[in-house]
Amino acid sequence: MSPNPTKSYSRGDALIEVGELNNLIVQGNAKLVVLQATPTWPYLRQHIPGSRHAWRPELEGQAFERWARSQGIDNDSRVVVVDTHYDATYLWWAFHHHGKTDVRVLNGGLQAWRSAGLPIERGPTGQPRRPGNFTARGGLGLGIAGTQLVRSAQSNPNMHLWDTREPEEWSGAKRRWGAKRAGRIPWSTFLSWKAFRHSGSQGTAFRSAEAISSAIASHGLDPAKRHIFYCQSGVRTTTAIFALYLMGWDPAHLINYCGSWIEWSRDPANPIAVDSRSNPLSAGRATPPR
Repeated sequence: MSPNPTKSYSRGDALIEVGELNNLIVQGNAKLVVLQATPTWPYLRQHIPGSRHAWRPELEGQAFERWARSQGIDNDSRVVVVDTHYDATYLWWAFHHHGKTDVRVLNGGLQAWRSAGLPIERGPTGQPRRPGNFTARGGLGLGIAGTQLVRSAQSNPNMHLWDTREPEEWSGAKRRWGAKRAGRIPWSTFLSWKAFRHSGSQGTAFRSAEAISSAIASHGLDPAKRHIFYCQSGVRTTTAIFALYLMGWDPAHLINYCGSWIEWSRDPANPIAVDSRSNPLSAGRATPPR
């Protein structure tokens, strides 16, 4: 990973590097709240000292404001989210959608923290001393799409629908748990969430601004249009949304179809497309850029 990779992003402050986070922890910053977005057992095995367990399924079925307060988060808290895969951007997206923008994603996640030789804790951590006072509000962009808006993207030249899953999900060769049918939404274009991330030893690190710009150009994304993103359940979508936000795109143009393929596949009235290609990019885009 290159030194100080956030410097070239338009909104580089949405990412934080391990050195800066460690400094905040060492300084005892009273407003800092570190959330680790991993399942329970991985969290108990290893987590950043003082971080709080914040696995995203816990948000289901409860108000986001109540959940955030249970984590001890105030309106002026400085939140940093850590993961081991692609979950941190989902919590970042949820906070931003509910009006809190002072939230950062640890670049490279827990892998980067460990690679830097920084301390690791095991076992449970202490609970917040008191509930937070965070108050949710809207109007900051990063909206949510329903099926009607997704359908309208078929004929709206100013709106584009993107499938951010794996190639085998897009082609219909693989159906993941929760979905009733395999395939894709026929007027979607393939844009893997991995186009914006490193892999392997670099953990969940985002690619450089130059590499993200290249991915944007090669897929034909137009910042003047509104973009709807879907995956299996509205989580991998947030990698693409976060990457475009980093590059300075208007949050009002970045929309998450939270129901995603699980919701779409369960309604027999919704059309799907299936083919045998293992790699959708090998034969060009599913839908030409509009």
